[in-house]
Amino acid sequence: MARPCILLTNDDGIEAAGLHALIHALHNRGFPLLVLAPAQEQSASGMRLTLHQDLVVANRDDLRDRLDLEAGGPPVEMVSLAASPCDAVILALEECEQLFPEGMAPALCISGINHGPNVSIDILHSGTLAAARQAAVYGMPAISTSHGTFDNEDYTHAVEATLRVVEAATESLPGTPVNRLRPHGIRGPEQRDGRSSMGALMMAFQRGDVLLNVNCAGEWDGSYQTTRLGARWYRGAIEMSSVELDEHSCRIGAKEIVLEEVEGGDADAIAAGSTSITTLPTWPQTHPLAIPDSLLEAALESDIHGLPRWLSA
Repeated sequence: MARPCILLTNDDGIEAAGLHALIHALHNRGFPLLVLAPAQEQSASGMRLTLHQDLVVANRDDLRDRLDLEAGGPPVEMVSLAASPCDAVILALEECEQLFPEGMAPALCISGINHGPNVSIDILHSGTLAAARQAAVYGMPAISTSHGTFDNEDYTHAVEATLRVVEAATESLPGTPVNRLRPHGIRGPEQRDGRSSMGALMMAFQRGDVLLNVNCAGEWDGSYQTTRLGARWYRGAIEMSSVELDEHSCRIGAKEIVLEEVEGGDADAIAAGSTSITTLPTWPQTHPLAIPDSLLEAALESDIHGLPRWLSA
């Protein structure tokens, strides 16, 4: 196949408009696609796993046919799983050969396009980001992508921004992932020693030790910014309501979202109308595969277009 195969998932469910918009765009660009997504919405599910239960796996050829994809294009396989985004990624990567046609092993995982932003502390709860991180844990290059507003479901700009990042990422990806399922454990297929910081970051992406988090502003001005995590706070998150004399119910949401200014922050970038691209470490700081602070600082360097410089190194 001329272009690498991509695994697509999300947390909004396999019927979600953002996922369908991305399927259309990637299909038109010639990418073979394996879509394995939750059967229903799983927003804010984090890295939840559904343990010791029988999970329904369903072929969704019917949905693919309704998407009216261009005839003669690359293959698109669609499967749903009645479980969490991380469950879907694990199934796709562990059982790829059984679920999908021969020769369609994914070289990259993309989670999204999510309806609403995933910036700042959102990444701790986001099922979209969690699915990408789960793929990275399994040694796969991974990208999480989100439409940074709840005000509309026009994914045109988010698709354009995502495609720019995907095209840059796939320029340097091997057709066969170097570290899928991490067969060498923490040793990996190559070491970072002796490489430039940009080369080391690209290798870390290929190995699944960093991932990319993309957020496109709802009113996008066409610009890109390489960012760090910002500071966005949810105030008044609990709403209580009385049901009976001794019984109450509550609802978790937010009466107010407060943006605290952070130089180079992802939330600041989308508030200013940009697309934010953040390089995130896959592992906690004390894990053997944790990325050195020096490399994470280097990941903040951008090219002339505003994308992370290591993507074009």
